[in-house]
Amino acid sequence: MGIVASIPLAGVADALSATNAMQDFVTPVVSTIAVLASLACVFFLINGGIHYMTSSGNPDRLQHAKLVIKNALIGLVIIIGAAVLTAILTHAYTASGGAVTAKIPNLTAIEPQKVSNGLVDILIKAIAGLFQDIIQSIAKPFLQALAFFTNGTPLIAANSAIFNLWLTIVGIADSLFILFVALLGFHVMSFATLGLEEIEFKHLLPQIGLVFLLINSSIFLIDGVIRVSNGMIIALHAGFPSINLWATLVKIVAQSGGLSLAALLIMVVFLILAVILLVYYVGRLVTLYIGAVLAPVLLLLYLLPSFKDFVENAVKTYLTTIFVLFVHVVILQLATSIFAAILPGKDNQPDPIMSMIVGISVLIALLKTQGVMQQLSYASVGPKAMRKLGGQFINSVSYVSKTVRKARTAVAS
Repeated sequence: MGIVASIPLAGVADALSATNAMQDFVTPVVSTIAVLASLACVFFLINGGIHYMTSSGNPDRLQHAKLVIKNALIGLVIIIGAAVLTAILTHAYTASGGAVTAKIPNLTAIEPQKVSNGLVDILIKAIAGLFQDIIQSIAKPFLQALAFFTNGTPLIAANSAIFNLWLTIVGIADSLFILFVALLGFHVMSFATLGLEEIEFKHLLPQIGLVFLLINSSIFLIDGVIRVSNGMIIALHAGFPSINLWATLVKIVAQSGGLSLAALLIMVVFLILAVILLVYYVGRLVTLYIGAVLAPVLLLLYLLPSFKDFVENAVKTYLTTIFVLFVHVVILQLATSIFAAILPGKDNQPDPIMSMIVGISVLIALLKTQGVMQQLSYASVGPKAMRKLGGQFINSVSYVSKTVRKARTAVAS
């Protein structure tokens, strides 16, 4: 198929490689968890049995012993079920050997009738030559840059400048954290005297410890999430090792010589979208750097009740920005099947007009992915807010009831 035939787009994808890449990671982990769960279950069963035998008719201790035994068995069954499900799914699917996709018709340009006005012909040729020079001069470097950004997300801690800036922000956040703890201690000492609201330490202390841990390890946790995203992309590439959509587009654009002015205009639109997508990828990388540097301060704000929703939304947006690249790679892999279905045009070459139309559609889909993922991530905000409001209402009712009971007891005494 000419250009497309020089770079295999379909039929060579080894789906089993992608599956095996993930199974090689998941299967040992699940097996290890199953072994550890079995040992833990034995320990909990022995512990529950001891409590059961030493309950001496105490209903509370007897109930506790039964609960320990029941939970240990339920947890073991769940983990063994996960291991069995992993083993079943390992051999559940095989790669399809059917046709790649349906064919897509080509768009053959209709040659316009010759005009007698020589000036119009000269202007058309001059404009077409200008567009051709622009296309051939910027297409290859921009498409190669897009290929670089869609290979994976660079680790943030590997950038020494970003890492040193993160260390500075961590020092500032730790200082503010110490100030917050000191103010908290003052609040505890004086809430009874000054009539302040009593703090529930069973909820606050775990949050303080978790926030302190996250502040001082945020960049490493972010790099861990990025490694997960890159691992998913590597597994996807393992199943489609011979596909390089950007290289195919570079070769198609390189054949712009001799095309009509209308076809060149379509290529110009494609390159404009490619430039916008490249700007998006650069902005995405800058956003990841800024988020990693400011993560310690953002996590510190989570201790303030009025900022919890803001921090949660920021974390959702950040995770969406990381994993959007994996969705982009999936879109690119699906787009290759469309390119494989494009019928050849003249001289057994792929139809350049239809190729550019498909390319424009792919670029638009890539540009819209971030917004769609954010809308999906915020879809649960409404129900969650209602549940939170209901929980606060119940807590308020419980607090008022407790206060009334205390007042009655004081009056009676």
